[in-house]
Amino acid sequence: MSTSTTLIPMADYVRDEVNAPVPTLNSGTAHRLITRSPLHAAFGHPKLNPLWEERTSDAFDLGAAAHAVLLENDAEKIAICEFDSWRTNAAKEFRESARAAGRIPLMADDATRALAIVESARRAMARCPDLEGLGDLDAEQTLVWQDAGTGAWLRCRTDWISTDRKIIVSFKTTANAEPEKFIRSMVDFGYAMQSAFELNGTAAVYQTRPKVVYVVTETTAPYATSMIGLAPEWIELAQEQFEAAVAKWAFCLANNSWPGYPKRIAYVEPPSWAWMQWESRKPAENRRPRADFLPFEPEGDEE
Repeated sequence: MSTSTTLIPMADYVRDEVNAPVPTLNSGTAHRLITRSPLHAAFGHPKLNPLWEERTSDAFDLGAAAHAVLLENDAEKIAICEFDSWRTNAAKEFRESARAAGRIPLMADDATRALAIVESARRAMARCPDLEGLGDLDAEQTLVWQDAGTGAWLRCRTDWISTDRKIIVSFKTTANAEPEKFIRSMVDFGYAMQSAFELNGTAAVYQTRPKVVYVVTETTAPYATSMIGLAPEWIELAQEQFEAAVAKWAFCLANNSWPGYPKRIAYVEPPSWAWMQWESRKPAENRRPRADFLPFEPEGDEE
């Protein structure tokens, strides 16, 4: 099995310029593959979509800036815009010029927020008793390996990994870092899938099976940070999703087949919570037993 680890620019990683013989699968593409369709996975892949363009947004720029300062200790990567908004042509030109130079354009207020996010994350990590003795961390290692079962080429990029390769630390920014609330983000954004890639990547490249810790910081004051571990149940679920995604990717790539949603009509049923919500909200005069719960058989039509 072929493996490698290297330090490469984020832009090269995003474009899948990782020196693999075929397009590689990362966690973002795998998440789209199993939650949307192979068509969405191919459309979002830089080597499968000739018209692919990297997507940017103000919210993404804020998180990217915090990552750059925290992981790379590079505040100079932030390009502070002195305009009041991005609406003017001059501001838009500044933004495009900054991105072309490999910097992250932010309004002054957002640059201040990014630094506050970083400071909160640093304090939380320093104060966490469970991270005592963590030692040095290697930042932004790109792992590339070939899956033994399918032959598919995979890639991932850890935020931090300890030098003994026994713990992975992932930094996340979010609106609400309360641990129970963060579960929703783990599902919606595929964070557990990301960790599955990192765990399988370190197993393939380093022959270790590290623990996973998320450092999750809110993007608005007071910029609270929570430390969240990946429980065994999440690891089990993420591993099943990982294996399913890799198998589907290998099949689609080998056959150059990227179907969208099923061709047949999908008859969807209301979830249980929708019925419960309606029962609690509908007017009292409309409340009656549902037909399947009637305690008697309806009478037939009289002849």
